[in-house]
Amino acid sequence: MWRIIAADDEAYIREALQKLIDWEKMDCNLIKIASDGQELIEMLEEETPDIVITDIQMPGKDGIEVCQYIYEQHLHIPLILLTAHSEFQYAREAIRYNVCEYVLKMSVMEELPKAVEKAIHELEKENAKKMLMKKEEPETLFLKMEQYIEENYKTKISLDDIATALHASGSYLSRLYKRKTGKNLFDVIFDKRIEAAKEYLAQTDMRTYEISEAVGIEDPGYFSKMFKKKTGVSPTEFRKRE
Repeated sequence: MWRIIAADDEAYIREALQKLIDWEKMDCNLIKIASDGQELIEMLEEETPDIVITDIQMPGKDGIEVCQYIYEQHLHIPLILLTAHSEFQYAREAIRYNVCEYVLKMSVMEELPKAVEKAIHELEKENAKKMLMKKEEPETLFLKMEQYIEENYKTKISLDDIATALHASGSYLSRLYKRKTGKNLFDVIFDKRIEAAKEYLAQTDMRTYEISEAVGIEDPGYFSKMFKKKTGVSPTEFRKRE
């Protein structure tokens, strides 16, 4: 059965999730339910479910912070957000964290099962990729991954982009890269972007925001901040030294 962990700070929603949704019919098991985002994160540190369902506005850590945690930990778990009408625009922020679906609380009984079915479909596709991936040697897959990164690191690429290009599971690719190199996949990609930015700063008159865009980082402010963190100097200071 597909294992689900959920979180909502409203008792009536938690009760509805536990008693009114026919999980067994969907071949699912609601294994744990939290009352806030921090409790949910602690549950995720103990075990990894197949699907996470979370409210957006909760005390302590909110649903967006939970989404960010899952994204940054590369857990690759389908996420379903529960939201009220007033939070709908806010919920759209979560798209950057690969949220599978979001459901209005007023229609949770009708819409949540559909969202869960969609998440299960995504999981089944992921499992199919894993089956195909087993037919390919890890060393070959690793070399293909390195080639893809080298050809595309200056663009805005995600783990899903790499997985789709290589017809493999994103979570497996992330683990494979860490096992082969001892490094986080996206740390390596970011380091490559910084090295490319150094070349642009030393060899061209491009402005900082142009270089940021050229190396695949959309936010110039974030680029400058991370450039200084990596090199110890700002892009402007680096150019002056060169």
